[in-house]
Amino acid sequence: MKKLIAILMLCVTTVLAGPVGSTSEWGIVIQPCAWCGKTNDIEVHHIIPQAECKRIGKPELIYDTNNMVCLCRTGGKGCHFYIGHHGVSWDYVFTNVMIVIKEGKK
Repeated sequence: MKKLIAILMLCVTTVLAGPVGSTSEWGIVIQPCAWCGKTNDIEVHHIIPQAECKRIGKPELIYDTNNMVCLCRTGGKGCHFYIGHHGVSWDYVFTNVMIVIKEGKK
């Protein structure tokens, strides 16, 4: 049962966010990919994952737009996987994503 819930959560959290300029279900205005600038196949990436927010007793972070960044999923994985999850796995928690994005833009 836990495995099924984990699979369903992954499906729910990887739905495309919508067109640039629209507001996602998370309340963040969709921006171009923070890494590559693409404007299609945009997803909202939680810097501190939803499950971790609940585990540490801070569920309000799930809807905190400062805990989110827009990344593309072009080509199946795109920047969401390779930057947001450090290219390791969809379950990998990579909280330094904003540092990587800022350093990459220099």
